[in-house]
Amino acid sequence: MFPAGGPRPPPDPARAGLPRTLMAATVVLGLLAIMVGLLPWPQPLLVPGTTWLVDDVPGPLWVLVLSTAPLCLGTAVVLLRRETGLSARSPVFWAWLAVVVVAAAALVWNALYASALSDRVFGAIIPIFHWLFTFTPAVLAGLLFGGRGRRAGWAAGLGTGVVTLPLFALSWALLAGPEEFSLAGIAGLLSITGILGVAPLFAGVALAGAMGGAARIPR
Repeated sequence: MFPAGGPRPPPDPARAGLPRTLMAATVVLGLLAIMVGLLPWPQPLLVPGTTWLVDDVPGPLWVLVLSTAPLCLGTAVVLLRRETGLSARSPVFWAWLAVVVVAAAALVWNALYASALSDRVFGAIIPIFHWLFTFTPAVLAGLLFGGRGRRAGWAAGLGTGVVTLPLFALSWALLAGPEEFSLAGIAGLLSITGILGVAPLFAGVALAGAMGGAARIPR
């Protein structure tokens, strides 16, 4: 017990809530990605039967995806290091960064492919594997941060989401096209991003926290 008005014990990171700065960054970047993705962007050429399925990507679209990815990645790196105190020389940090870069590259391709599909007439999309885009990196991050504390595991998982969720939302916005720039269209994109992106992300973050264990974050 501590006397009234006396010093209080420091908060236990293992019992603290989810890192709010990482959550806020994920939400803000995700909303911006949807709004920007719904602007009228030139589309690449869809080439079925080829390795990458897209060709002749317009310059403005390259600028969009290749500026969004580094922005999200830089934000994630700064916030994760601030949350966990990891050194830039730490092998764990570089392994985490490698996971996120690979995930970002996959989502950049997915955004280009979605844009190429946006002017096609097809039936309902059956997103069988889309949830893996946000779930898998978060779980892999938890494996890398195993034993470093529950909050460190959460931070590692959410750090991947700062990158994967906005790029995931951007893909769906590019697929929808500027015709969906309306309250109903944005609500629909938020709904599908929540179901296929946010829910799997938080499932992965929960697993990452469980793998982190109850130890404190090393400072």
